[in-house]
Amino acid sequence: MTSIMKFSPIYIRRSLPLLMLVFGLFSALPAQNLQYETGMELKLNDGTAVMVYRGGGNNYYYLPPANAMHLGMKEDQTPEFLFMKFTTEARETQGGVQGAILHFLIEWGLTPAQLTELEDKLKQKSPIKTSAVLAGPVDLRAKEGESFRIVSAILQDKKFTSTFITSGYAPPMQGGKAAVAARLDANGAQLLDATFKKTSSITDVSLVLDYEYTVKVKAAKGYLKYDLEITHEQGDGMAYDFMRKELDNRPQDLKNAIATYEANKKKLTNECGVADGMGNMLIAMQAMDKAIGNTSGAGDTGSPWEYGVTESMMRKVYEYFEQKEKIILKWEENLDDERLTVMREAFFGFFLNSFAEPVMPEFNTIIAAGEGFNPATNNPVKDEKQASYQFKSCTQMESNRVIRKEIRLDNLILPVTRRYQMVTNLASSYDMVRSNPKCISSINLNDPFFQHRDINFILDLEAQEIFSKEINHVTVNVRKRRSSGNDFADAITFTNDYMRENGSLATLTYARGEDRNPDLYEYKAQWSLKGGNTYPANPPWVKGDWQGVTLAPPVKPRKIEFECDLDEMREIGIVRATLQVRYSKFGKEIEENIPITVSKNEPLVETTIYEDRDAQGYVSRLVLTHKEHGKLALDWEANVNDDYVYASIPDELREGDQTFLQKVMRAGKEVLTPRADGTVDPQTAILDKFAKVLGIFLGEE
Repeated sequence: MTSIMKFSPIYIRRSLPLLMLVFGLFSALPAQNLQYETGMELKLNDGTAVMVYRGGGNNYYYLPPANAMHLGMKEDQTPEFLFMKFTTEARETQGGVQGAILHFLIEWGLTPAQLTELEDKLKQKSPIKTSAVLAGPVDLRAKEGESFRIVSAILQDKKFTSTFITSGYAPPMQGGKAAVAARLDANGAQLLDATFKKTSSITDVSLVLDYEYTVKVKAAKGYLKYDLEITHEQGDGMAYDFMRKELDNRPQDLKNAIATYEANKKKLTNECGVADGMGNMLIAMQAMDKAIGNTSGAGDTGSPWEYGVTESMMRKVYEYFEQKEKIILKWEENLDDERLTVMREAFFGFFLNSFAEPVMPEFNTIIAAGEGFNPATNNPVKDEKQASYQFKSCTQMESNRVIRKEIRLDNLILPVTRRYQMVTNLASSYDMVRSNPKCISSINLNDPFFQHRDINFILDLEAQEIFSKEINHVTVNVRKRRSSGNDFADAITFTNDYMRENGSLATLTYARGEDRNPDLYEYKAQWSLKGGNTYPANPPWVKGDWQGVTLAPPVKPRKIEFECDLDEMREIGIVRATLQVRYSKFGKEIEENIPITVSKNEPLVETTIYEDRDAQGYVSRLVLTHKEHGKLALDWEANVNDDYVYASIPDELREGDQTFLQKVMRAGKEVLTPRADGTVDPQTAILDKFAKVLGIFLGEE
């Protein structure tokens, strides 16, 4: 006998339409529409094994193999890698320093030659042969949290490494980069250098990129067959057999059930035709339910069709028919997924929906509410005995053709999220830089050659990415106060043109001369913003470091995802949901509006904002545009380190609370458009109320 899980009666009422709906939703996939069963591994001539999947049409997509991860390259093909060891003549106790700095960028992607070879092999191995198209890499999503990790006993040991920084985010696109920077002491530098030698099998630095991607999997298939065309005599015999099996150990209940059954059987006419025997089984169910007190009928003079029966009793009949092989259910699952429970349960739902419908008024109210109903939380039926159903007439059942029926679901498709890791050791890339003096070098800070010293400024990777969007240029002023003679002063400016020609490193040369205090210099950075402003207006002087200064932008990108339930919006008359976001950028309160228009059928939108580096979050509120009431503005809320916002509709609005409605309508009339540069009128500013929570400071120091 097939095991059937318990579900709410409300859910079961709509089971067959829901079966079709769920089938459609579960089959929805990203644009690539990857098919798991089409996956095949292709081996390139260099030994690289690449997994490819067929997507929509004749397109194939490949998973980048681990050895597709490599050092980033500048335009002149110089690897973006630096390992510089430094020392001084003096011991550490005498003010000397020793150690090394390590800085490199990582990206992934097959070479043009590998891509050409991969497509050639695809056309040979694919079932569609020359029609196959290599359309690009699989859409990879960086795993939530720290998706780029370094595994290293040396770099992750604070005794050896005083500074260790990574960008922390796995680049989702081919050619995107992740950064690593570290400063090591003398022991850490020597240990790491030893693992870089050719005699070592691998280095002490391994790189891990964590991703997820979605594939379409054939998850299950099912088959349901009905043969309930039974005669009056067969139905009568099965009814007595069913009642005795269920109430054998309850003689008084059995006696009462048989009495009720006999009384109703006399009232049952031959309106059911070929389903006459099924009518006997239905009134047997009613008689049993009434005998054990689960439900009440319409009275001794009422029609048998007006008696109620519980879902649990329907399940017992369902299982009884399975034993008698009047119902045959076969269900095969290829995947352990809770979503399949819904599909499996829908077969019983079809049976229940074929013969009965709920009679409690609460049920009809909930059903009218649409797909937002959640059986786990919204079911008003507290007692199973209340879950009453009324049987359909014989004419209805006959018109539905449920007496003999076959339902078949072949190859039920579900989208499944797979985790994918790219792991490589730095040894696979180090050989290309081993003999490159631009990448590997050693310096003695007391060497006479360094009477002229270089002051290095590096624009970090994040600053480069937002340069053209928020920043025109950054100017760094440097001063060195000499113990004798004139002070040294100079400046360097990073622009897009400068970085295209020279990269992200700028160097100023300082002549030490007779200066007896050569280890101290100061710098200050000022950022020129889009729109002609500068930040900060009066930057402070900061002591610099001879090993180099990394310039981080005063703002950082934050990608905000905004999602809503379009069906829920339509149901309550909302045509647009707008997420108003307030955040601090360059010490000013900025507003960004992120809209979702219901008619466009796009429930999720993404927007990137640039907020002050030290800010821990932003504030937001939901502004709903109603067909009749206009704009409805909800309260502001703080979002601390949370980049996902769901448009949650308040219960008061859903229930038509007039006091609440008037409140949000008044707030909606006060919604103002920000200035062209995104700044808000000081009279409407609200960030001050959340400054402590978000860790922000409005106004330059």
